[in-house]
Amino acid sequence: MPRAAFGHYYNFVDCNNSNISTRQNDGLLKTAFLAMQRLLSVLAFAVLPLSAQAFAQTRSTPAIPPVAQAAELRSLSQRLAKLHLQLRLNLNAEPAQRQIEQGVTRFDATLASLRQTPLQGPAAATFKRVEAGWQEQKQLITAIPTASTAERVILSAEELTIAAGRLAMQLEGAEESPVWRLSDLAGRNNMLAQRLARLYLQTRLGDKSQGRRVDIETTRKEFVTSLDELTRAPQTSPAVADSLKLARQQWIFFDAAIGPDGGDANAARHVATTSERIGEMMDAIGSSYARLAAEKPAR
Repeated sequence: MPRAAFGHYYNFVDCNNSNISTRQNDGLLKTAFLAMQRLLSVLAFAVLPLSAQAFAQTRSTPAIPPVAQAAELRSLSQRLAKLHLQLRLNLNAEPAQRQIEQGVTRFDATLASLRQTPLQGPAAATFKRVEAGWQEQKQLITAIPTASTAERVILSAEELTIAAGRLAMQLEGAEESPVWRLSDLAGRNNMLAQRLARLYLQTRLGDKSQGRRVDIETTRKEFVTSLDELTRAPQTSPAVADSLKLARQQWIFFDAAIGPDGGDANAARHVATTSERIGEMMDAIGSSYARLAAEKPAR
């Protein structure tokens, strides 16, 4: 134990050494030694439960099922494209760059986990398309944003989303519980929120074509329809229903920020931040359904 840790004691001994006997000095040293022992014991006792708890949490954390992993890749493909457009617009650029780096790491890790899953038939072929699509998108989104790279990122994201979505459907079909469909539906709503934000940012970059407006309106309707279906589902617990209410409240802000005319720079920032919050909420809701599907037998 460093001297500084018991500075008050050592100062006391130094100042009074000439006035106390050797026995008294030994007694004080013994007292300090015992105090140090007690302190170390307390610290060890305090750290032990935290370490044990962390170990227990690691041991008890369930593995993410393949269908949920595929759904995550579907959402990430659109989210990363959205973040790339944010860089192009210099919109929340610094956090967007960090989120891209984290998203790339997450995509790689999820893809590596899926490689350990014994996929067969159509699912195996679809997974190879997901891998190939990711290699293309990964190179694009990590490049310096330009007008040409932005367009290629958008096209790559659409192709990767389709492939990952198909893989999620194929893996969902192999599951016994119908609740997996609700988990996938929540994950798909995350993707729709990210795609809608990306489409909106395209309009901010100048694409105000009729086709883009139709795409935005279609994605809006799909999101609301899916949210309604999740709310009405008999498997939706009261806790999940409360989470869906919160997601709907965020959706109101999100939808208003998109607006009929694209809004202004403040609206763009709201779209960027609110889409992230909605994504987090839908991920949590999807995880709740996944836990329910894993716990209950098929009905």
